[in-house]
Amino acid sequence: MAALRRYASVIFLLLLVVSGGALAPEAWAQVPGDPVAQRKAYDAIVATPDATKRAEALDLFIAFYPNSPLIIGAHEQLMAAWQTAKEPAKADAAATKLLQLDPGNVRALANKVYVGRGRLAAGDQAGLATLVAMAERGLVALPKWQRPEGVSAQEFTRLKLQATAIFDSVLAFAAQQAKDFARARRFYINSVTIDPENLQDVYQLSVVMLEDKPLDPLGFWYAARAVVLARSAKNDQAAAGIEKYALAQYRAYHGSEEGWPGLLARIADGQRLPPDNFAASISKVLTTAEAAVQAVAAHDPATLSFADWEFILAQRDASPANKDAAEKVWKAIVDKQKGGEARLKISVKVISATPERLKAAITDENQQSGTADLDIVLARPLSPLPSPGVRIAIIGVLGDYQPKPFLFRMTQAELADESLPVAGGACASPRPQMCTQDFRPSCGLRRDGTRKTYSNACSACADTDVQSQAAGACP
Repeated sequence: MAALRRYASVIFLLLLVVSGGALAPEAWAQVPGDPVAQRKAYDAIVATPDATKRAEALDLFIAFYPNSPLIIGAHEQLMAAWQTAKEPAKADAAATKLLQLDPGNVRALANKVYVGRGRLAAGDQAGLATLVAMAERGLVALPKWQRPEGVSAQEFTRLKLQATAIFDSVLAFAAQQAKDFARARRFYINSVTIDPENLQDVYQLSVVMLEDKPLDPLGFWYAARAVVLARSAKNDQAAAGIEKYALAQYRAYHGSEEGWPGLLARIADGQRLPPDNFAASISKVLTTAEAAVQAVAAHDPATLSFADWEFILAQRDASPANKDAAEKVWKAIVDKQKGGEARLKISVKVISATPERLKAAITDENQQSGTADLDIVLARPLSPLPSPGVRIAIIGVLGDYQPKPFLFRMTQAELADESLPVAGGACASPRPQMCTQDFRPSCGLRRDGTRKTYSNACSACADTDVQSQAAGACP
């Protein structure tokens, strides 16, 4: 009779799985609590092909058997099922519950840290300390992680490496924010060694190396690798931005662009690791002041980037040759603006804002450090105000500058068309994992009926609580 009841219980669960959870909860009460029946029920659920139905059945299993020896595995499977079903918010909730039961659970920690790393990339650093604590806990737990049932040794090794890269990425980012470049470098190298295709970490490793004092030329290889990865991903905007930053650093260090095209070509042809002698292959022949003079001698000042202009103008007082170079650059800027009749468009990161005036950063270096190199006087009061950290395109006239600390001064300024609000709509799945910080205000409608202003539509829909977004700031 007991065996018959166990058989009936399994049939009930199979029906539950097939029906996608349509079986009345009272049927669960007929499933005995002995391990054999629970195992049969659990195996039937885990074998369900449909991820959503599998997750719903696992939710019921967990509710009916909170003390089951299979409960940890059930939570892990629940988290994985919601990930497969492209429900990141539900997967994150499952990870949270799992950590309450098992604070050292590697899978749950990796899930929480991975989701948090995406928020960091989008500019939200509010939970950085919590993510660091989770990443450190995860690295401690990794050596003690036992291979889960049903996972092959090869797959388990892959899972451990993936988790390691996720934890290292967050620890590297935190160290980078703290200007501890040696620690950031160590963790970023670990991350990109495991996942050489990780564009985000490859680029940040290059920044850490190139912003360190003294600069490490190996950072140029990783910067070139990041350019190639971005191009391979058809992300031409990212590739152009990375190369612009890298070339400015390369010219300042090397004195010219000699060798850069060849480096890109070698990496594009399949060079996945930097040669042992790479750093020594890039000579540092010019001082900063000399490089500024060389940049004007080798290029038409009108064709240089804003970052190059800033670099040259900042060296104005270093020598008579630097003063002459700065005058040529400023004449090129004045000519572009036709004596104030035409305005220039610049992409910047907002540092601070009032209705009449903005402080912003133009160069990647100043955007990273949060240092203003552009003082903007607006043509008319601005509303809503862009939040510090967002990126906008601004149009105005550069009327003056100071070399030390460097600051352009812009007047008659207003937002460019691409920084004005865009049309809204429902958020699509899958949700964005990474967004730019362009300022095009968007009003997000959350699931609880409240509204919140986001920097742009992508940032609004990256919040899994947002159902739809509308152009412009919330009323």
